[in-house]
Amino acid sequence: MWYFRKHTVMSIPGLVVLALTLAYVIAFFAYIGVAVKRGRLVTHNDFLYMWVAFVGAVLGLQALFVISAYRSSNRYLYWTPAWVIYGVLMGAFGVCVLGGYAAAHDTAAAVWAAFWLAPATAIAVYAAKARRGYAVDRVMGIPEFRPRLADSRGMVLLYVALDNAFPWVSWLLGVFFALLLVIQALAMANDHRLYPQPGQLVPVQTNGGEDWYALHVWCYGYDGAAQKGQEPVFVLLTDFGMPSTAMQGLAQGIADNGHPACIVDRPGYGWSEPGYWNQDPRDVVQSIGQALEKYPISNPLVLVGWGDGGVWAQLYMQAADYTRVVGMVLLDTYPNNEILQTYALNRTTTLQNLRQLRSLGAVRSDPIPEVHFDRGLERAASRMFSNWRAVSPLALHRARNAKWPGFQPQASLGMHRSRFRDNTHYQAKYFEYGGTGAKLYQALLDYVSTSTESLLVYHHWPLRWPALRAESGSAFSSSAAALSRRQAAAANQTATVSPSTLPVVIIASAAQLDSDCGAQGISNKEDCTKWQAFAWFYYRQQIEYQQTLSQNAALLACSGAVAEDDQPCDVDFVWRRPQWLAAAIVKQLFSQASANSTSSS
Repeated sequence: MWYFRKHTVMSIPGLVVLALTLAYVIAFFAYIGVAVKRGRLVTHNDFLYMWVAFVGAVLGLQALFVISAYRSSNRYLYWTPAWVIYGVLMGAFGVCVLGGYAAAHDTAAAVWAAFWLAPATAIAVYAAKARRGYAVDRVMGIPEFRPRLADSRGMVLLYVALDNAFPWVSWLLGVFFALLLVIQALAMANDHRLYPQPGQLVPVQTNGGEDWYALHVWCYGYDGAAQKGQEPVFVLLTDFGMPSTAMQGLAQGIADNGHPACIVDRPGYGWSEPGYWNQDPRDVVQSIGQALEKYPISNPLVLVGWGDGGVWAQLYMQAADYTRVVGMVLLDTYPNNEILQTYALNRTTTLQNLRQLRSLGAVRSDPIPEVHFDRGLERAASRMFSNWRAVSPLALHRARNAKWPGFQPQASLGMHRSRFRDNTHYQAKYFEYGGTGAKLYQALLDYVSTSTESLLVYHHWPLRWPALRAESGSAFSSSAAALSRRQAAAANQTATVSPSTLPVVIIASAAQLDSDCGAQGISNKEDCTKWQAFAWFYYRQQIEYQQTLSQNAALLACSGAVAEDDQPCDVDFVWRRPQWLAAAIVKQLFSQASANSTSSS
């Protein structure tokens, strides 16, 4: 009877499982290599496929274990009912991951998960056969475990330990990671069903035109009449780490005030594809320009940037088609918050690093070199984004970013949360942070003029940014002729230091500028000193923006409660009071444009 319990891995089912196991192991290490490789077009989060391959490799090893113990003369398959249940459960998990990612249109993940069914089926079938065979052996009085005479006592103990320990360890690994993958797959499918893509994916070129990916453009009020006319279109750019849903209320509010508005998701955020890594900010703004052109949006543009989105808007003015821009709005924007804070704390290395940045910015380079201000802080932030990128496919991040008190519009809160819970959100943050968080600021330094540099030196201000183009925004007009004149002027431009008259509205939350520690809820003396330094430099930065960006710039402070938001104005005012903000932007911008037109006439 023991003769028939021979090694069966070399059977056809065993060879199939062995081939799949090897494929999963190779895929696991290959996807790790691909995930950390730079200089390539990224289409998905490759760590998702790594985790699916990991579970597949565990399943394959378990199947080989069960098959090899099925008719072995010196090993016994313990807990055969548990193995049967486990095989059926993992097969069901494979079907769930397959169905979830098929519904979410991730074909590669669905295909890799489909092959879980082969080892899961082998586990269930061979464990069931072993259970039946052992039942017959017991009736015939054959012992459950009988070592061969050739096996030493040490080998016998090793086999017993292996046959007892491997199942429990591998069960825990398999069920834990497969269950997390199932949760994320089904959640992704549910989000895809509940919150379909609201805008349009527009193909754009990157990497010198060698690669293509798609950016998501989401418009309100840009109907046929707006497309045929020359009404300025408000283009909204979000803060670091924020999808387009964060500014949906503002876009809708601007449209309600009678002006079309479009939000553009930067690479990897919202519904946009991840794009090229390493990410060059200059390439990103050029891709945004392509997306607007191909949408198509031929109208003049008003750039509205929130937080880092304001820096992206300034870079767009320098590296993309600035001739179409007739206005700009900056909402709580700072050139680089981390650099500003380190300078406010009077760290001795900050000025040295800033000088190094400016010297590198004098000659445009590709790629942008890395300059660190606080290596510990930057490495910690980069590592955090990288780690969350790696575990995003395991649904471990779904509890994060869950609370958005006062979010407007309330009906879109579920869709807003879903954008933080997909597999590419933290990957987008990791790519955009770029290891230092200063790449965007460095890219902007390339365009600083001598006149702006001299003015900021005179003001004893450490940070630099370019003034807006002198030939942009010469008229805030709906006529196509005005746009043509600006484009013709840009084509024949020569070096100029004349200031811009582009209407610029700068809005800062009063809470950011308030140095009252009591109002901020800060009781610790050291923390209070730090905050007072930050508040002063935040205030100075907004003043410097007003004095350098354009001759037609206005600085407003958002303070107090309003009808739609009964809280004091804080850093979250963009999504807490979008209707109020939209009305304030439109009123102030057109007021400045009207005054500008009157003075020029």
